Amino acid sequence: MRPLPRPLSWKRLFWLALAIIAFLALMPWTQELPKPFRWSDKLNHFAAFVVLAWLLMAAYRPGWLRSWGLLVAYGAGIEGIQYFLPWRSAEWADLGVDALAAMTGLILYPFFVWTVNKILSIMPPYKIDNEGQ
Repeated sequence: MRPLPRPLSWKRLFWLALAIIAFLALMPWTQELPKPFRWSDKLNHFAAFVVLAWLLMAAYRPGWLRSWGLLVAYGAGIEGIQYFLPWRSAEWADLGVDALAAMTGLILYPFFVWTVNKILSIMPPYKIDNEGQ
């Protein structure tokens, strides 16, 4: 499998995603979700940590075990901060979903690489045309 190109944009996307997830996880949330949608919190956690796993591997390639440990530590940090915020609550279930999602993202990472490489191979090369300016 051909590795992903390592443009600076993977690192930017990773740090942007990390910041957005932290912001959303720590901001005040006053509304209670309707009963059929209460499970969506776990889906949000799952999707966020799958994407974080992909971006972390694409940006830094730290290895599977280290990536998983870093992502679980990030999730634990968020839950730890939420414990002290009066408008949020920390849940072990959230941390469990974060850990499971990080592992799932790492397992599916080769598929992510294959998909991105396939898309890049179909797209015409990007070039800047300075003619006519």
